[in-house]
Amino acid sequence: MVRLDSPLFPGETRAAPNSHPIELTSQDLSMILQSITIQKEVSLLDYYVFLQDTKPESVFSSEIAELLAPQIQAAFAKAHPEETVVFFVNRTREDGIPLITSGGLFVQGTQLSFILSNLNRPAALERKREEAKEMPLKPLAQPDFHFIPGPHQTLLTGRRSSVALSKSPSPLTLLIGYKQFLNTAPAIKKSVNVPPSEPSESLLSSSTEHKLRQLKSWYQEGLISEPEYQKKRTEILNSF
Repeated sequence: MVRLDSPLFPGETRAAPNSHPIELTSQDLSMILQSITIQKEVSLLDYYVFLQDTKPESVFSSEIAELLAPQIQAAFAKAHPEETVVFFVNRTREDGIPLITSGGLFVQGTQLSFILSNLNRPAALERKREEAKEMPLKPLAQPDFHFIPGPHQTLLTGRRSSVALSKSPSPLTLLIGYKQFLNTAPAIKKSVNVPPSEPSESLLSSSTEHKLRQLKSWYQEGLISEPEYQKKRTEILNSF
């Protein structure tokens, strides 16, 4: 499902209007969607005890991106400055549990803001699915992932999202310099298609930084001792 929402939430305002409508091809949008990468958060138990870690992965498969792109293109072409393009994807896991992915996009100047609220979030209750479909920018729970910025992509800093949600988990927002991205599309497309066993240097750097920050957080919270912290820190730096 792709539609235009305005306003996003009661009382929600922005400092500047969106640069809508805009013209982007379906192919351009599909490439942008496939370039967005996340990494699942890892628990202390999985990482430290079972030595399990997560790897960067694309938010959208090529199949899903190609299904969404034409609908997003049509929405952007008729969007008003105060409107945001929102999406809702409902897939079914092998065990029959529905998985929800939802979020939105809007453009201001040369920046495309990509908001991701839910990513393959299990939603067995129909009430939860309807809630996510009605408000795609509202996370069903605290996001359990973080963005890995690629070329011409930056994390929104200061606040977790450009959308203010009082007393609710906040979605994550990635800013994409889409014009620069598309101007260098051939080189970016090549890097996006690198096999998972050969991650790019930028992905490795972001992943290493995240591990160090997470390890430091565990140490500061008293979950691990200083010798354990120093040992794991050294191992992470040596692997990098």
